[in-house]
Amino acid sequence: MNRTLWLAAAILLSSGLASAADAPKGGEFSATATVTTSQGTRSLAFNLVVSNPMTMEQAQPFKEMLARGGQQMLAKVIRGTAQGKVRLGSLEFPVDLVVAEPDGDDLRYYVVTTRQIQYEENLYGEESLDYPFSLLVVNVPEIGTGDGTIFTKAALYIDDEGHVRAEQYQGDPGSLKDVKRLK
Repeated sequence: MNRTLWLAAAILLSSGLASAADAPKGGEFSATATVTTSQGTRSLAFNLVVSNPMTMEQAQPFKEMLARGGQQMLAKVIRGTAQGKVRLGSLEFPVDLVVAEPDGDDLRYYVVTTRQIQYEENLYGEESLDYPFSLLVVNVPEIGTGDGTIFTKAALYIDDEGHVRAEQYQGDPGSLKDVKRLK
């Protein structure tokens, strides 16, 4: 296990060694988030700060780690890396991994955070330990407003074609609308 954690730390450190010219642009974004909870559908203020996004190429070691070591290994490696923060309503969460992908003139951010077990899971005894992440897919256009998707309790896995996929725990993912770049 120590060898695996050492390898994970080496991957994490080496992922930040790309040249500044290749690094995608971070920033601060606002939107309106719509999520379905046990109390019904809610719309909340959403704020995302991306401080250190990486390219798809830089994220490749994390994808390989997910394929080899599974979700729990990926969660251990990325937890606490401080790549930004997400504010949903009055709750704030640290961002553990941000991958930016150009989409024409626009930019798509894949934002991953390891999440804490919430009180309602303990209250109702629901099993969701197989869904250790929150995932945000945020589409930011060059001009105007964008949209996105929120997986509040997500499982990440590699499909048969080798793509990273997400599955929402109980129900459908939420949505983001009117995504705007603030900075």
